[in-house]
Amino acid sequence: MHRRRPLPIENAMEVGSCCYYTSMKSTEAQLQTLIVNTLGFLGYTVIETGKARRKVQCPRCRNMHYPTGWQGNTLGCPDLYIHAAHWHMPVAVGVELKTKTGAVRKEQKCMADQQMTVICRDVESVIQQVKTFESMYGSPMQVERLERYLERNEKHAFID
Repeated sequence: MHRRRPLPIENAMEVGSCCYYTSMKSTEAQLQTLIVNTLGFLGYTVIETGKARRKVQCPRCRNMHYPTGWQGNTLGCPDLYIHAAHWHMPVAVGVELKTKTGAVRKEQKCMADQQMTVICRDVESVIQQVKTFESMYGSPMQVERLERYLERNEKHAFID
């Protein structure tokens, strides 16, 4: 049985009492997995949308396009919706994830410009956005918890 060796501790991100080892260069899928696990640990509900978006061929014109409506997600739909049951309003944070060098499509930029989503490129910025919503709709104790979490993990390398 082949075992993977863990990466050095300087490439680890602490989540509670566990360490998630990540390569210094990561994909959007790895970033998404890390965020889902981190926010789940912190008590948030995270809904992932559109993990499998592939182009399909139109039966009439034979052009390739991304499926929309009942076939798939609407273009520009964020990767994650984040919610907490204790929030006083039925709201969710719509987060579009991008790597450091990932390009933002015009539909994604349009959604962000209308303040329907936020575009985040790392774990820290996602937690900052959640903290903003927490301060508006949640509890001061949870805001402090998020701040402590960010401070504790400052020394660890969040995903690039």
